[in-house]
Amino acid sequence: MQTKSGKALHPIGIGTWMIASSFTFDPNDLYRGSRPDTTNEPAEIEAIRYSLSKGQNHIDCAELYGAFYTDEAVGKALVGTTREDLYIADKLWKSSVATGKVRPTVEKMLMKLGTDYLDLLYIHNAWEDAPWREALPQIDELIDEGLVSHFGVSNFTVSQMQEVMKLTKHPITANQVEYNVLFKEKATQEFQDFCRTSDIQMIAYQPIKRTEVIDNEIVQDIAKQHNATPAQIALAWLITKGAPPIPKAIQKAHIDENLGAVQIQLRAQDIEALDRL
Repeated sequence: MQTKSGKALHPIGIGTWMIASSFTFDPNDLYRGSRPDTTNEPAEIEAIRYSLSKGQNHIDCAELYGAFYTDEAVGKALVGTTREDLYIADKLWKSSVATGKVRPTVEKMLMKLGTDYLDLLYIHNAWEDAPWREALPQIDELIDEGLVSHFGVSNFTVSQMQEVMKLTKHPITANQVEYNVLFKEKATQEFQDFCRTSDIQMIAYQPIKRTEVIDNEIVQDIAKQHNATPAQIALAWLITKGAPPIPKAIQKAHIDENLGAVQIQLRAQDIEALDRL
């Protein structure tokens, strides 16, 4: 995969949900109960460094994760890396989209990550209770100034993307959506076709529903035929769909397992069987 700027990306990105953080859903909390958690931070930082050493370079972050602390942990992992080799994405939470909020939030992201620009800035969701449209002209300004290279959305529908296109100067370059072999409800054919014709890159979050995927008999059968694991088959399927997955892995064995998916060549009948799930 190549970005619009020509940067080559590894087919599998680095997800950071629950890195140096914990989560107990609390609808009354600004960050829904996401909090810093340094219990396993050294090992998690080492896992990111290991992933980078294996060639992964697309790192997906969010203000929501750890109430900004995940960004800080990622920044620690990136010390000593070559910035030009990386593709760093971050997401604005609902508290940071109103007029006057985007710039200070992005500046905070940059400080915590230890970089002077983001490759991609998402709006995390099209909330009904937050003025996400107000973020668009602010993001345009940051792109013009070079603090942000590209703009994306997450969990936006086709109609919402169409609305964005009427309101922003710079194009949507990515839409991050929940998508895996067992969950295709959001990435409908209409959605995929619109992204393709609009040159919007689909990014798949929650690409491995581990228990559900591992226990699925069809996925298991295809995995056996390829001498692979069910998780690898799930990732390989997303790669064939042109939707780079961003799994989170904090154990070297899981990282190596995920990366093995790149070598798997699914057959047409495999893809058809997985499509039908």
